[in-house]
Amino acid sequence: MQYEKTADGKYKPLSQKNVDTGMGIERTTAILQSKNDDYQTELFLPIIKEIEAASGQKYEGENKKPMRIIADHLKAATFVIADGVEPSNKDRGYVLRRLIRRSAVKMHQLKIVQVKLIPKICQAVIEIYRDLYFVDKNAYEIHPIIGEEVENFLPKMYRAGKLLQEKPITGKLLFDLYQTYGLPLEVAQEWLDQWGKPIGKKEREEFEEEEKKHQKISRKGMKRKFAGGLADKSEETVRFHTATHLLHQALRDVLGEHVRQTGSNITPERLRFDFTHPAKLTPEQIRKVEKIVDQKIKENLPVKMKITSLKEAKKCGALAFFEGKYGEKVKVYSIGNYSTEICAGPHVASTGEIGSVKIVKEGSIGSGKRRIYAIIE
Repeated sequence: MQYEKTADGKYKPLSQKNVDTGMGIERTTAILQSKNDDYQTELFLPIIKEIEAASGQKYEGENKKPMRIIADHLKAATFVIADGVEPSNKDRGYVLRRLIRRSAVKMHQLKIVQVKLIPKICQAVIEIYRDLYFVDKNAYEIHPIIGEEVENFLPKMYRAGKLLQEKPITGKLLFDLYQTYGLPLEVAQEWLDQWGKPIGKKEREEFEEEEKKHQKISRKGMKRKFAGGLADKSEETVRFHTATHLLHQALRDVLGEHVRQTGSNITPERLRFDFTHPAKLTPEQIRKVEKIVDQKIKENLPVKMKITSLKEAKKCGALAFFEGKYGEKVKVYSIGNYSTEICAGPHVASTGEIGSVKIVKEGSIGSGKRRIYAIIE
């Protein structure tokens, strides 16, 4: 029974007698429907059925655990991607990447052809929650992102697994496999447990030490890189730099607001711009981007800069995708009313100084990321 303390220091029973079980909606549903587990309710069963069909195996015995992991992880991944997150090595994107990669390991264990299963699982999740959450979303907007991540990971997974079997297990090896092949520590742990070679305390401490060393080096490297990605401060480079701001906004206009800069490299000869997007740009999309950029250049928009706090910059709508690298005060560059970004500069005084921008190459640089090369004609 639950009690509350009265003003005179005594206790009396609460009028509302509740029990906080921590079950959540899925476990509660299983109990209300008299099911043996969550995965046999309508919140998971359509997904489990697709896994059974793809694997040719039943949800029973030793198949239960891998099937549950696939269903749970890809269900979560579908929701996360629908919210605009892409697989990456940072923050939410890293959590998503680990969900997908662990499910990929389990799909391989069940001998499932991932390309056939992933679209069906995404569609099953969407249909289960369509009226509540996925009102205007479809599987084709989500499953290519998961599919590309799995496709990129599988060859690395095979190589990492071979090395795990062949080499003595050390914390450095485990970190190297994570750093080089993207093999999460928990996946390595599962494999080694199955092979009777569990990871000990010493190996975990070595892994953590290697991780700290890598983070320290990365922070130093990012400080140098964040100088703007400029090779120099020549007139040509500055023109390209302003062009990247126009290009960034034009890509968001054509492809959607999920587009965000992930890096750039600018020389006097060309600009390179990296951004998030799950699919190859079509020729028509490239032409639209070029047309928008050239139109803004012809309008000879003024480029203005102000120094303000990060909070105020974001409040006024400035794009800010490298928050961990900003100081208390930031420079905000505005190009007319078209583009506003936090940037260290330098830039031209007005867009008419840039010239005509031509995209000469576009391609993938990893799961959910694209790279554009452009020149000024």
